[in-house]
Amino acid sequence: MSSPEVPETNSPLEGSTLPAGGSSDFPPYADPSYSMPEEITVKARLEDGSVTSFQVAIEKMPEGSTKPYYGGYRHTQTGLVYHHGAAQTAAVESKVKDISNLRNRDSQTYSLVTKSTQLVREAGTQMKRVDLHQDETLDLSVSPKPYFSANQLLDKQRATSLVIQCFWRGYVARKLAWEKRESIYQAQLARIKAQSDKVVAAGAVQKREIERRMNPKSVADFEILYNELETWRQAEHAKIRDSEAEGAAKKAMVADLLAKETKLLQTIDKLKAKALKSGREKRIDTMLDAMSKEKQWEGSNGIPINVSTPYTVRAKELAELYKGLVGKGPGGTGTTDDRLDVLLNVKWTVNEFDCALTRDIVELIEREADLLSRGRDGATLDGLRSRLGNLFLQFIETPEFCPEAARFLKVSNEYEVEPIFKTLAAPSNWT
Repeated sequence: MSSPEVPETNSPLEGSTLPAGGSSDFPPYADPSYSMPEEITVKARLEDGSVTSFQVAIEKMPEGSTKPYYGGYRHTQTGLVYHHGAAQTAAVESKVKDISNLRNRDSQTYSLVTKSTQLVREAGTQMKRVDLHQDETLDLSVSPKPYFSANQLLDKQRATSLVIQCFWRGYVARKLAWEKRESIYQAQLARIKAQSDKVVAAGAVQKREIERRMNPKSVADFEILYNELETWRQAEHAKIRDSEAEGAAKKAMVADLLAKETKLLQTIDKLKAKALKSGREKRIDTMLDAMSKEKQWEGSNGIPINVSTPYTVRAKELAELYKGLVGKGPGGTGTTDDRLDVLLNVKWTVNEFDCALTRDIVELIEREADLLSRGRDGATLDGLRSRLGNLFLQFIETPEFCPEAARFLKVSNEYEVEPIFKTLAAPSNWT
């Protein structure tokens, strides 16, 4: 028996010299210009160790035919297709199963084999005998039940399916009914809530309208009062004109209507004065709070930082003095000593400057301090304190005295004074 055939070394697969026309750009086993010869020489080693050679004819496909493609690789640059080994190998015929003895008596007969073994637990079976007594206390009698056919099983499955369907349909119906009841209940709750919200909104509107008439604050509120007063006056004039009174009686009714109208106009004027005072105080408080508010600088991490500058600190001190001076801060509504302490702090603050405004403030402060030392009642000093508060407010609103006020007011340089913050330069990123 010979060993597998080995081609000669002149095959390109063995790394021999390429045939004529070969290209040195490719290795010997991958040269695209190689052409398989018609015959090749094959050496074979025999059993006795000798080597013999013989010629083998190569079966080649005709020119122009295409080999079946069983998969492989395609070169992306040259476009050459390299087939798998299956393209060069003959197909292997599959073995056909022998079914001649598939359904035979021999293949369906089991060969019995007798074997003996030793069990872990001994057991045995003993039938009744005449000469042997057996204890039947724990014995159970088992008897077969009636035969249950396939049709009976199908009937039982159908009956059970009907029971399951009945329970399921009942559950679905109860669930649907509950969802409908829940939707009706939720709709009823929504209607009740909508009615309640409507009543609350109407009450809020009515309360707001009453508040607008009792404590008017804006121009629109006073416009409503004047319109309603005019409507009432015309209605009363129409009643007097259509009445049966004549002469002096009608004149008396007109005079009475005029007196009522005058009184109502006076009430509206009082409300207007109160609203003007309240609005002025609110604007002043808003301005002082804005002047005293800290600056916001953006840090290196992007987080804003609140910073107090010399200007905001100065504005905050002056705002606290003003609130104490007009009775909104410490010392405003306290004892006489607290009031004198506030007046003294204000005097020290304005004495840093010398102008007509500061001299007037100092004069009013000394006058009030003198009156307080004489035991005058605080109620008799309302006019003096109001004038003092207005002058000190002008002091705060002047940029020469409070540099932060320059962002809120445009005040002419009326007072020729030396600003205390003249030498301080504000950073460019102040807001």
